[in-house]
Amino acid sequence: MTLNLLGQSGETMKRVCLISLLLICLFAPMHAQAQATPIGVDIDCDQQTIEINVHPEQNAPVDVTCVVSNTGSLNQKINVDGSVDGNSFSLILSESSFDLAAGEDATFVATFSASPRSEVTTEDYNITATVESVGQDPIQIPWGQFGSTSEASGQVKSMPFSRMSFQVQDKSTVIIDEKIDDDDGFYQVQLTLFNDGNVEDDIVVEIMNTQELSDLGITHSFFSVTPFYFGVDFYRELVASGSTSNSGFMLFGIDDLPEESFNFEIELRAYSLTDESAPYVDVTVDAQVTGSESAGGAFGIESVSNDDLKIVGIAGGGIIGVIVLLVLISKLTKKAGKQKIAAKEAKKVAKAEKRTKKANRRAMKKAGIPEDVIDDEFEDDLDFGDLDEDFDFEDL
Repeated sequence: MTLNLLGQSGETMKRVCLISLLLICLFAPMHAQAQATPIGVDIDCDQQTIEINVHPEQNAPVDVTCVVSNTGSLNQKINVDGSVDGNSFSLILSESSFDLAAGEDATFVATFSASPRSEVTTEDYNITATVESVGQDPIQIPWGQFGSTSEASGQVKSMPFSRMSFQVQDKSTVIIDEKIDDDDGFYQVQLTLFNDGNVEDDIVVEIMNTQELSDLGITHSFFSVTPFYFGVDFYRELVASGSTSNSGFMLFGIDDLPEESFNFEIELRAYSLTDESAPYVDVTVDAQVTGSESAGGAFGIESVSNDDLKIVGIAGGGIIGVIVLLVLISKLTKKAGKQKIAAKEAKKVAKAEKRTKKANRRAMKKAGIPEDVIDDEFEDDLDFGDLDEDFDFEDL
């Protein structure tokens, strides 16, 4: 029992001496503390500013190597802890506690991360090393006392990124069957731009085969009403993050219709001016020009001009209309080499018209309508009985 008491007394004396030494160090002059400090800790990280890529396809945490050192003259148990302001980032340390001899150091990793698609933001972070206890028989050190803490701090940032989708709303082949005449003859294609990035994006849509289109006689331009824009070879718009824009339109047409039909493509490319490393998007607009000799028209016979259609409309539905119809059919069938067939069809129409007129006259007589009134009603009628079976429409 006497030995136990002596042992306990010895341990107590060691603790008293150690605490006394600590107190002496606390009140000793600064230059003396610098020469021999029983308690001391230091922490250093190889990066102060951490940048995290939050692109959904490239997002990855960032590892930072840190070193904690026992700069005191006694064994120390050192704890490390980290924090980041706000809720945009997380910080995880590979280790949180170290037992280090005097002058010894240890390495750990601080891992910073952020969610994909995070907004562009910057926050402060702090990593703290704190001496918990000193000595072989640990003596607890009050937090922050006796120079028992050290900090490494900096900033962590989520970086801007560009990511877009681009398409034209109508993907069917555009058929061009008339030439440009002032503001007519243009075909309109709507552009759809979606900014899937985390920053406002300056997006350009450009025609890649302008020389080819010029050689084909294709005229083109771009425009937007809100926001206002006009361009010839490209379209440009600022699109907010997470937004879709349908404001842009492409117009195109042909200066003169060729004799034969042909197909062509308009090659469009959308790319970001905000982030030059962002991938571009290619879209193709398919179009077909209908040649003047193969354009489909009325009655399934090649082409009918607007002037011809106007004549038919003015003539209306009477005998004059029949005559015009004969002329029109003759004009159309000359190209197809079917004049005789057209003549027979036209005579059938004329005979049917004549029978209808006769039936109407008989009905009017039976109804008691005076003869002079009936004559006035049909005074413009023409007698098609004289039309010869060999009537030659080439003479029209």
